[in-house]
Amino acid sequence: MSFKGTLRPKSHCDNETPRAKLVMIGDSGVGKSCLLERFMDKNSTNNWISTIGVDIRTIYLDIDGKNTKIQVWDTGGQQRYRPVLASCYRGALGVVVVFDLTNRTSFSNVKQWLHEVEEFSALDADKKILVGNKADLQADRKVDQGEAQQFAQEAGLQYIETSVLDQTNIQEAFTRLVEVLTVVVLCCDVSM
Repeated sequence: MSFKGTLRPKSHCDNETPRAKLVMIGDSGVGKSCLLERFMDKNSTNNWISTIGVDIRTIYLDIDGKNTKIQVWDTGGQQRYRPVLASCYRGALGVVVVFDLTNRTSFSNVKQWLHEVEEFSALDADKKILVGNKADLQADRKVDQGEAQQFAQEAGLQYIETSVLDQTNIQEAFTRLVEVLTVVVLCCDVSM
């Protein structure tokens, strides 16, 4: 399976273009928006601004020779936005669950986020990826890599650690999930 993470202008998209919707969830301040921004633009300065509600970004990726529209819903992690999130899961083919490796509470809350996904969607575990962000802050780390990997394994999730600051595994995190979704996207009539 080939995957080229190239952005395409909207004019390359038509009604026959395969489509996928991804939702990014996790506590406020874990770096969801920064991960997405860095994925879309490697030269991004990542000036952090808290997401209010939901920010929807669209990218076009070449997957197995087909221009594929990927719509990423970047959600605000604050408790007050939780009622809005139920509608975000509708039609989603994949979920990126992000926690902060330097914030133990954000890791503990992953169970709650996954419960919410199960409540509002019918996604299989292989359509979800757990991302431990801020891997560059080793001295401040509160969540051990082995513990996070074990949790992910028990939940049937893929796990990867990323760093927006030094650009570690940003592309890989999205690539893993998009490759799993490719079979669904390219073989089914998926509309958003």
